Amino acid sequence: MKDKQLYTIHADICKTLTHPIRLEILDELRDGEKTVTQLVNATGVAQSTVSRHLGMMRSSGVLISRRDGLCIYYRLSSPRIIAAYDEMHKFALEYLSSHSELLVHIR
Repeated sequence: MKDKQLYTIHADICKTLTHPIRLEILDELRDGEKTVTQLVNATGVAQSTVSRHLGMMRSSGVLISRRDGLCIYYRLSSPRIIAAYDEMHKFALEYLSSHSELLVHIR
């Protein structure tokens, strides 16, 4: 039974990381916490959209937030999150590279 619960948590975390905006937010937070405004400026995405994604990421445990006056700061809950992101990013680059080579051979 314990394994099923772990798989469910694992799947929930993975679901959180399946949107390009959420991946961009992760990348922006790799060097430390940022406010919603900073994330809006960095991503070029509307504040309401960024806030919605941040809420989902926080509820899944990927992010932690803190309030300081009117500002809410977000940060990664664990350095392992960005390590996993980096590994998947490397795989995506390898995948793209291998498919680019196939396209060259087709022409």
